[in-house]
Amino acid sequence: MNALEPNAARLIEAFSRPARVILVAAIAAALAANGLALAIPFMEIHELLQPDEVYELPAAVVMMWKSGLEVVAVLIVFFSICFPFAKLIGLTIALLVRWKDPSRRGRFVRLLAELGRWSLLDVFVVMLLMVLASGQWVVSTDVKPGVYLFVSAIGTAMILSEVVARRTEARSAVPTSSARTVAWKRLGWFGRLGLPAIILASAATLSVAVALPVLKIHQFMLHGNAYSVISSVETLWKDHEVVFAVIMTALLGVLPTLRLLALAAAFLLPLREPARRTLLDLATLARRWAGIEVFGLALMLVLLEGRSLIKTEIEAGAWVLLGAIVVYTGLTLAVSKAVRAIDAASA
Repeated sequence: MNALEPNAARLIEAFSRPARVILVAAIAAALAANGLALAIPFMEIHELLQPDEVYELPAAVVMMWKSGLEVVAVLIVFFSICFPFAKLIGLTIALLVRWKDPSRRGRFVRLLAELGRWSLLDVFVVMLLMVLASGQWVVSTDVKPGVYLFVSAIGTAMILSEVVARRTEARSAVPTSSARTVAWKRLGWFGRLGLPAIILASAATLSVAVALPVLKIHQFMLHGNAYSVISSVETLWKDHEVVFAVIMTALLGVLPTLRLLALAAAFLLPLREPARRTLLDLATLARRWAGIEVFGLALMLVLLEGRSLIKTEIEAGAWVLLGAIVVYTGLTLAVSKAVRAIDAASA
């Protein structure tokens, strides 16, 4: 078990009243933005000799269900419609309800922070559709205010989750140098070889996955373009969709890279414990915001639901991306195991 600092339970019990007012006001604004995003279209799709199609969350769910893609419809309902509201309501409860055990509130808020990035599922779907329609004369897309409202609401909720999670987080005591030596001995071969190998494998697979094409247009009268993560960002930038190009770059490139660098430094360099803890906190923050897994699910949805608009076929890069996601997730489990072993030395 982790040893709490003196009076930690009292210190993390509650925010001050002004802080609560500000946070609740931000939650209310995010709830309002989420509600408006359900009523305002995300995108308008123009197709030659076909009526314009409006892409909005409720209509997308109905279309998926009628098309026999019930699983896809359920995923969109859960991640993009229900969970954003549930998360904000959960944060309100965490702020306003007095908890007998502050550590339980901390675990609850950290869970909300861990799951927050999955609300961006439909945003990735929209970005992929924009990329596929770019440069085509038969089909084109126009971005509508709904998607910007949705992104701002999800971003606000993720920031609030991090603020509340860090305020309510019980910190373990920093091990002494002798305790750290014991901890590393407990890791054994796993700490010396296994963990560095997983970090290296994750870096290698992610580097290849973002460079290889993941899907290709395969439809009559359309250019048979193939797209990777890198070329998707370039396409969005070329089309002056700067906001989405920055989002994709940050969530699929910058943050995963930052996490891997922080983990490599934390576990491979001879650092003092406070520095190592700071790097581990940075890696955790980057992991919570990175969207590799979410992008993989969005890619699957586009391959399934996007066929009604643009027929695509899967490319080899998609399988590499799947492997990268598996290794990336395995790294999360390995790091959790290592941190538990090291913290056990300070119990």
